[in-house]
Amino acid sequence: TEILTKKKGLEYAFPITVGNNVWFGGNVTVLGGVTIGNNAVIGAGSVVTKDVPSNGVAAGNPCKIIKHLS
Repeated sequence: TEILTKKKGLEYAFPITVGNNVWFGGNVTVLGGVTIGNNAVIGAGSVVTKDVPSNGVAAGNPCKIIKHLS
């Protein structure tokens, strides 16, 4: 039934976009539709629900920007 549900358009996924030189800690979850900029750092165990800008350090559940790298 899972295949039939996808074919009917009742289930779908949004793509994620990950920039260059991004570091993910262990056990990170990124939700669909999120963009992570270049040189970003995502802390371990984070759940990324919103976009993370370039040169940003983010962590938590939900993931929040905690620092900007220069």
